[in-house]
Amino acid sequence: MYHNLSMKSFMSNNITRMFIKLWPVQFFVVIASSLSGIINGLVIGNYLSFEAMSALGLVTPVIGFLSALASIVSGGAGILCGKFMGKGDSDKVDQVFSISMIINFVCGLVLTFLIIIFAQPIALYLKADANTIQATVQYIRGMAIGIVPMLMMPSMMIFLQMSDQSYFSLATIIIMSVINAILNTFNIHLLKWGIFGIGLATSLSRYFAIAIIIGFLLVKRNLVKFNIKYFDLNIVKDILIMGSPASLAGILYSMRNVFINSYAFDLQGDVALNALAIMTSFGGFFDGFNIALGSTLTMLASVFVGERDGKSIKELTIISCVVGEFFAVLKVISMYLFGDDISILYGASNNLIDVSYELLRYYSWSSVPNMITVTIIGIYQSLGRISLCNIMYLFNCILTPLFCCTVLAEIFNIQAIWSLYYLAEIVTLTIVFINSCIKKKALSKNLDDILYLDSIYSTENKYLKTINDISEVINVSKEVEDFCLKNNIDSRRAMFTGLCLEEMAGNIVEHGFIKDNKKHSIDLFTCVENDEVLMRLRDNCVPFDPNSRKQIVNPEDPAKNIGIRMVSKIAKEMNYHSNFGFNVLAIRL
Repeated sequence: MYHNLSMKSFMSNNITRMFIKLWPVQFFVVIASSLSGIINGLVIGNYLSFEAMSALGLVTPVIGFLSALASIVSGGAGILCGKFMGKGDSDKVDQVFSISMIINFVCGLVLTFLIIIFAQPIALYLKADANTIQATVQYIRGMAIGIVPMLMMPSMMIFLQMSDQSYFSLATIIIMSVINAILNTFNIHLLKWGIFGIGLATSLSRYFAIAIIIGFLLVKRNLVKFNIKYFDLNIVKDILIMGSPASLAGILYSMRNVFINSYAFDLQGDVALNALAIMTSFGGFFDGFNIALGSTLTMLASVFVGERDGKSIKELTIISCVVGEFFAVLKVISMYLFGDDISILYGASNNLIDVSYELLRYYSWSSVPNMITVTIIGIYQSLGRISLCNIMYLFNCILTPLFCCTVLAEIFNIQAIWSLYYLAEIVTLTIVFINSCIKKKALSKNLDDILYLDSIYSTENKYLKTINDISEVINVSKEVEDFCLKNNIDSRRAMFTGLCLEEMAGNIVEHGFIKDNKKHSIDLFTCVENDEVLMRLRDNCVPFDPNSRKQIVNPEDPAKNIGIRMVSKIAKEMNYHSNFGFNVLAIRL
């Protein structure tokens, strides 16, 4: 019953539509910090001192560390909510949202206080010298004021997107970036607070964004509810465990940046340090494509895990790789064509232009294997293979880069450091392949071997089909009835299953498909488990909850909604929820 995803059906696939709808918004969410870094880098490079630009590069690990803390909560909460949405448990979604907000707020307050107080020791740890120490301390303190909204925003954006508010999320990010640019201009030309003012402008723009989101959620109370009484240490534990790979990655990347800065400085001095600052500032923008791809994939995969839908997990993996590699190649081409212009845009001159251009070209190639890496890690994380994800990050962020900096640099000089990003991805993918071979006890040859989904996600005892028009509904209904009989379901329930499908799928086609001019389809998933039939219909029509109609009887038209009322009586359970703007109806018989 399982069919591979063909290129012909690629763009018409519901999962593809969902992925392409979410990824651009998630990209802007991910690069919110990078956009601030780009704006700050442009302003510092053109209006402030050489030492200020060095300070921007030195503080990068601190930003990375804070982003890692934000990602452990947003990542873990996103996965848990996806699973609860897949199961149709909206109360649990509200609980996870509330707990994630509490964690971020409390941690943000504590970190703001500590980082402002210990800004100078932190700057010294980051290798700031006599020339850069003052600028580094000032930037750290200005940036630290905005830690609370920096931690809260990723989690808020996750819930907004899951509630199909992607465009509002995008508008908020744009407004935040515009405010940051305006405040930076105000600082440079009027206040003249230097690099402290640059950090403060970024912090204030984040508070503006959080205020906008909170106001929106207060108006749209039906999206997600906050309640401090929802706090539960067991849920906190689950959030931290599920989000730990992303957090560990951020922490390890921050550590990596510290020693890369140190080794690069020893080899080539301030020129290398400033080239890394330019690469981190602008490269972070392009990295947003990779990170957003992983975040989008993880959100969707977690829903499919909750729905126990292995077919969709595999299709999502293919879609992620195909779309990701397109943008990876685009990144490489862009860096070769415009790398020197980018360096000049950041105020680079003379030798710094050449060094930055070389680094940007080297770095761009790492995006090609990285798109595959983030896809695999996202799937593994959604499936709960946390230890394997952490091992991959350890090799990617620390062990391979250290080898390049300490061993290869003795042979190839600075080029060893520039190439470590690409080599780290190759080593990580090699580990994935070796692990899958060990798991299978044979040579891995296909995607099934790499993902090694557990038997509960296999296509055995499952029926999967996509319905595109009304003519297919009756045939599929008969196929579902036959499927149930083959899996030892009694003839009465098998007939009822086919009848329920015919009624609900027919209702979607007849009423949902004609609401607009878009192309629509229904993804059907049916399985037999513990002598019960589980059926799930996912469509991309306008939102419609059949539960809202199952008890409505129109005296003037008694036949109206009769199909929905009949299904609700036959089914043991009928749950509806909206996932990322898609209707999902789950029926248990």
